[in-house]
Amino acid sequence: MKVITDKANPEFWLLSDPHLIADSLHDFGPRFEQMQATSAGKDITYQETALRAFVKKVVEEKPDAVVITGDLTFNGAKASAKKFAELFAPLKKAGVALIAIPGNHDIFDGWARRFEADQEYRVDQLSPRDWREIFSATYDLAESLDPNSLSFAVNLNPHWRLICLDSNIYGHQESYGHPITSGNLTDSERAWLTQELETGQKANQEMLFFMHHNLYDHNSVVHDGFRLNNAAELLALLKKYPVRCAFSGHIHAQHIMAKNVAIPEIVSSCFAETDQGYGIVKLGNNQLDYLRKTFDIDRYLTEQEKKAYPFNDFHSYLVKVFDGANDQLMEHFLTFDGTAEGQEAISLLKKLHWNFFTGQGNLTPAESATLKKSATYQKLLQMGPNLRWYLNSLTESQESSQELMLTW
Repeated sequence: MKVITDKANPEFWLLSDPHLIADSLHDFGPRFEQMQATSAGKDITYQETALRAFVKKVVEEKPDAVVITGDLTFNGAKASAKKFAELFAPLKKAGVALIAIPGNHDIFDGWARRFEADQEYRVDQLSPRDWREIFSATYDLAESLDPNSLSFAVNLNPHWRLICLDSNIYGHQESYGHPITSGNLTDSERAWLTQELETGQKANQEMLFFMHHNLYDHNSVVHDGFRLNNAAELLALLKKYPVRCAFSGHIHAQHIMAKNVAIPEIVSSCFAETDQGYGIVKLGNNQLDYLRKTFDIDRYLTEQEKKAYPFNDFHSYLVKVFDGANDQLMEHFLTFDGTAEGQEAISLLKKLHWNFFTGQGNLTPAESATLKKSATYQKLLQMGPNLRWYLNSLTESQESSQELMLTW
């Protein structure tokens, strides 16, 4: 049996959706600036530096593994995947396993481009073969490989099996279209997965499940394309076995569903936006402890890197980028009347968005009722009457999405 560690109580870190575009693929010119301005609140300009800094923290603290649940690249450029693997190469020497799972933007993405001046140019896309070769550090650890997809399974230690599903939909050759948002479990993957679950159960292993797409709807309004197309079928299979928790990404929002579900699911926020969240998972005897953390990036930046930024604080910059996406949303859906009350309503919407995407939007029923009765919330509804159901969805969660302890 291949194992990553023999530790009885292993620890791994979670990262999702870093959306790296290699610095070699852009020149900070007007076309790339336009891409940054329309990037839906995430930073794509400084991710190479941000990930290099994160690797320093990983090497310093030495978890047993780092698991990345998809969208390692911004637009599926082969050069970006190569740069990602290069940035994370120090993990091997430090004794930390890299477990890289593809997302819907990674394989045969027709949007793969480099940006120069006011133009963009097609570049080599990532094929499944490219992915396995570039992230060979992951696949070399695998106890089992699905021959028909990029799915695989690894043994974190003799007691814990990590099953990693390629949930993405892509063709067999380079694409000229946009990446497909939705995901699916194919018949061949189901057969492989069933065999893996059986193998894990016979070996008396506890199992954890990972994919890019979600097992559940984590927002009552915005969920199309995020939950796996045949999630109900997948869940029916998983719950027959000792699968203790599922992990995913894709929606860019931090969210946990652990109550009234067959299998708890932890969705990690996008590392390239808001507060650079990542997760720490500690495993013990019949126990799993999860904690979300904010990456303290400034501690790991060199003085030269800090001087290269047109800002003083990286997280303040990320807030500004996120606010820019909010402003674009409000231009489309809100009618601002220029009043102080209207400005307060806009500030409330920005706060609700920040809390939702960072996993801090959970309210008690009483807190939710008080918020919705407030004059500021009512003003927000007046300014954007078509947003009523969407606004409700931002505060519907009552569970904490910052931490979770499971026992069985």
